[in-house]
Amino acid sequence: MLGLIGHYRLRTSKTRTVLKGIPVMATVLALTVLLPASQAYAQARNYMIEVVVFENMAEAKKATPGSLYYPRINAAIGLTGDKAASLGFALLDDALTLDDAAQKIRGSGQYRLLKHFAWRQPGLDAKNAQAVRINIGSTMSIYLPDDLKPYKKFIPASAQPQPDRTRKITTTTVSGTLKVRLSRFLHLDTQLVFTDAENRKSYRMSQSRKMRSTEFHYIDNPRFGLLVRILPLEEASN
Repeated sequence: MLGLIGHYRLRTSKTRTVLKGIPVMATVLALTVLLPASQAYAQARNYMIEVVVFENMAEAKKATPGSLYYPRINAAIGLTGDKAASLGFALLDDALTLDDAAQKIRGSGQYRLLKHFAWRQPGLDAKNAQAVRINIGSTMSIYLPDDLKPYKKFIPASAQPQPDRTRKITTTTVSGTLKVRLSRFLHLDTQLVFTDAENRKSYRMSQSRKMRSTEFHYIDNPRFGLLVRILPLEEASN
């Protein structure tokens, strides 16, 4: 399968490599041709972050009831509105580079495309980096503990109110944040929860991934995954 991708580097999460033996995803990756590296990458002022979010339908069939969670979000911005615009963030509709991959996922039968989107943002260091709020899919109500202080990344939740979980909130199938920060390299921090509404079970994703323009990134857990590419804006426009 790696031979289909050529000389480009493919990275997967440490949890599991789900590409093995899955010809559909191999084809998706083969169709996704990376743009060449650019010396302007490190100096670029603005970047395009492109993300394809998908669900693993084989795992969906095996899902059983489990625990619910909600991502702990201290500060994040949406991609629309005055605040995002003032910080240099904006949704992008044109020049997307993962259309073929998204279409292949949509027609695969093994995966379900949840969302394909991209945004523009400046390269910000760790101190100034802004987390982007992610809400994808159908909505559902869950109940959280009254005291959230003990939980750093993920908050345990319940489908029904409990004596110690009375705070009702609305969440979505995929909820959480994505944050891009710039040091010597770009890094993508993911803090996401996928919630199976039918089985009332959540799947958590918390990773930090170094990103290079010569790398195509496939970030996964057993239930859902992301295809991600970050490019300097001038490179993306070409």
